[in-house]
This record gives sequence, structure tokens and C-alpha cells, in this order.
Amino acid sequence: MDNSLLSNIQKLFSERVDVFGAVEFSKTSIMTGIVKIALKTLLECVRLKTFGKFGLQQLQVDCHYLQLYLWRFVADENVVHGLLDEVVSSCVHRCVEPVAMEPSVIDVICERG
Repeated sequence: MDNSLLSNIQKLFSERVDVFGAVEFSKTSIMTGIVKIALKTLLECVRLKTFGKFGLQQLQVDCHYLQLYLWRFVADENVVHGLLDEVVSSCVHRCVEPVAMEPSVIDVICERG
């Protein structure tokens, strides 16, 4: 109950990302649009699944890896951070046994890749 309440309060104060907004005819604007649509699609796919402990940890690593490299292609890196945070929090809510991986371990895994 507390996690659900905390999540709902966090959603109230988080900035909404306009995924299907206007796109200008520039490389950065087009890439930003593509990345936003792809991350929104990932979020919707996560919402349709049930995850185990290791599925959550794999998604944490995947999202951290994306966070390390996707910011270069978008106009505003906060969009990437916000959508990837939503993906991980959605996975935590849909996890049978939510045991998050330590951030230091995630960093080591992503540095090796």
C-alpha cells in the first residue's frame, strides 16, 4: 500500500513527456521523436508482463545501459531519464519478488559491455 501511494504521488509531480509531439526537420528532433516512441513502447510492453526477480534485475541493467548511451541522440536528456525511470518503476510494480540490484553492480555490468 505504501509503495502504491508513493508511486501515485511521484506521478503527480513528475513532468509529463509528450511522446507524439511536433517534430522539426532536423536530425536531433527526429531522433528525439524516435527515442520517445521507442521508450514509450517499451513502457507499454513492461506493463503487459509479469516479472520475476531476475527479470527485474535484467531490466534494470538494460535501462541503465540505455541511459548511458541514448542521451547523446536527444535534445533533452531528462526525457530519456524520465521514461526509463517509469519503465523500471512499472517493472517493480509488476514483479512477483521485487529484489533490486545494487547500483554499483549495475555500473560494473554496463562498463564491461
